[in-house]
Amino acid sequence: MTKPNFYIITGGPGAGKTSVLENLALKGYSYIPETARQIIKERLSKGLPPRPDPTSFAQQIFAQDWKNFALNSSIPTLLFYDRSFMDSACMLFESNMESYNKVKGIHLANRYNNRVFITPPWKEIYRNDRERDQTFEQSIEVYKRLEKWYGEHGYEMVVLPKDTVENRAKFILSQVGAKT
Repeated sequence: MTKPNFYIITGGPGAGKTSVLENLALKGYSYIPETARQIIKERLSKGLPPRPDPTSFAQQIFAQDWKNFALNSSIPTLLFYDRSFMDSACMLFESNMESYNKVKGIHLANRYNNRVFITPPWKEIYRNDRERDQTFEQSIEVYKRLEKWYGEHGYEMVVLPKDTVENRAKFILSQVGAKT
C-alpha cells in the first residue's frame, strides 16, 4: 500500500522537525508525533532509563510506527509524520538483522509519499532536553544514516532549508502543493 498523502519529516535529533510540525498543526494540518520521544517520556515517568537495549527500543518504535500508519491508512487528507517506520526499520537493520528481517516485508510493501523531507544538522538550534540526550555529533550521524537509508529505498530526499520555522513550514506546503 502506498499513501501519497502521508509525508515524512525526518532527520537527526534537534534539527527542528517537531517545531515545523507544530507550525503545520497551527495551520490546520494533522501530524503523528515522534514515537521514540513518547516511549522515552513514558519510561522516564516510571523511573526507568530513557531507552531499553537498542533492539528492544527499535522493536517498540517500529510496532507503534506501523500501528500509526495502519490506523490512519483510510485518511484521505494530508498527514505528516515526525519520523516513520522507515526510521525504526533502519534502527532494527543496524541493531539486529533477525529482528529486521521480521519487519522487512512491512516497510518494503507499505510506502509513504516518495518525497521525504529531511532536516539537516543545525548546530545553532540544537538543544538537549529530557528526552534528547544525544550529542550534536550523534545527530549528524543519525542524519547521514537516514539520508542513505531512505535513498536506498527509493525515496526522494528534500532537504529543508535552514530558515525560520514559519518559512520551513511554507516550504513543505509549497512542495506538497498545499495551501500555505
